[in-house]
Amino acid sequence: MFLSYANKTLLSLGRSMALRLTLWYALLSTLLIAVAGAALYWILAEQLRAADSQILTSKIHAVHTAIRNSTDNFSELRHETQLEASTIRGVYIWVTRSQEGIIARGRTYNPLLDSNKPFDRKPQAFQPEQWHWKVKKHEHFQVMAQRFAGKPASIIYVAIRISEREHFLAFYRYALALSIVFALLIAIVAGYLIARRGLRPVHQLASMVDELSASQLHRRIAGKNWPSELATLAENFDQLLERLEDSFARISRFSADIAHELRTPIHILRGEGELALSKTRSIPEYQACIASAMDEYERLSRMVDALLFLARAEQDHNALDKQQLDIHQEMASLCSFYQAMADEQEVILHNDTQGSIAANSDLLRRAVSNLLSNALRHTSAGGSIRMHSEWSRDQIQLIVSDTGSGIADADIDRVFDRFYSADAARMRRGQGTGLGLAIVQSIMRLHGGKIRLKSVPGKGTTAILFFPIISMDNHHGNIR
Repeated sequence: MFLSYANKTLLSLGRSMALRLTLWYALLSTLLIAVAGAALYWILAEQLRAADSQILTSKIHAVHTAIRNSTDNFSELRHETQLEASTIRGVYIWVTRSQEGIIARGRTYNPLLDSNKPFDRKPQAFQPEQWHWKVKKHEHFQVMAQRFAGKPASIIYVAIRISEREHFLAFYRYALALSIVFALLIAIVAGYLIARRGLRPVHQLASMVDELSASQLHRRIAGKNWPSELATLAENFDQLLERLEDSFARISRFSADIAHELRTPIHILRGEGELALSKTRSIPEYQACIASAMDEYERLSRMVDALLFLARAEQDHNALDKQQLDIHQEMASLCSFYQAMADEQEVILHNDTQGSIAANSDLLRRAVSNLLSNALRHTSAGGSIRMHSEWSRDQIQLIVSDTGSGIADADIDRVFDRFYSADAARMRRGQGTGLGLAIVQSIMRLHGGKIRLKSVPGKGTTAILFFPIISMDNHHGNIR
């Protein structure tokens, strides 16, 4: 159980933005401090080595001058060597020749010559050479030696004790490491506090989003003074809320409309059934009741089919099975179907369309069929319905116009809503479901087009279907 809890804790920490920012901040701070400390350490060490090297170089030059002045008088050389060695604490000087060995030394006791590990290095050229020599664990020397030509040749050695310098540098390294550790700890704590404070708007945004529910989709969060990094997110979320609010509102209206529209035919069917069962009736009366019920069943069937089509149209993201269709031929088929109804209502149909269009044949006929049936219902005897087509640079317009009763300005923006009808009496008489124009609009959206209505009350209505011009060379797809 403890291991499971620890694993969950580690996983949650690994997903924490505050922890990630803290670690990066701490890593960067520690790295910068370490680099700066290492650079300062290197500069300090080089400066100390350079200062010691300068001392050693000056001692070699002084002893070499004494050698040239003393010729073979070693007593003067020894005096000069001892004098140079005594001026600075921890400096040891000796001079050697190949045949005579050590001819002068600055001090009686020389730890480099008199220890268990005697100094045995020799310069190979006539240029100064340096070594780091360790006699004991904590006794370090910096040695410089230079060979000088002569008869015979001489080698001058100068050593300076650097144990204090090494101790100082060791302490500096220890202090630097300790500073880096403390800096890391401080950076972690401070970085976490800074990250938490910096991410506070994120937590506020998350809390506000968590408080939202289906009944609070009207709320907006972009009005606050969010940081620039969150302002775009808040604006996009508000746009999402707006779309969700609109979708929820349409679904609510749609559900209410469905309940209302289904309730009417069901009440009619129930009322007629109860009336028929209330007493014994004749066969013609029963037949009339059944015929009335069949009309309501037919209306319910049309309504269900229309609703199923709208549901599939909104959810189907596949491409339509479009073909290059002859517009005049397609409209001629529809005119032939509606000609009997038009003759009965004494309405004239005109098919003035021409050209071709990239569309799905079944859906195109269904859309225009809905427009024609609406036009026939609202056009009185002696009127006419005309279909024609127009072209622009990037779209084709299929136009259906009638000389009917028209649509009032107050209704023109609502006729595409489902179950809406400007003439409720016709709906009650079963002459429509209020879904025809909604289906036309869905079909146009599936084709990537749109529908627009123009109407003058008492003079007629014009429906314009805008189809985009599409090349059919490589077009494939289907709709279920």
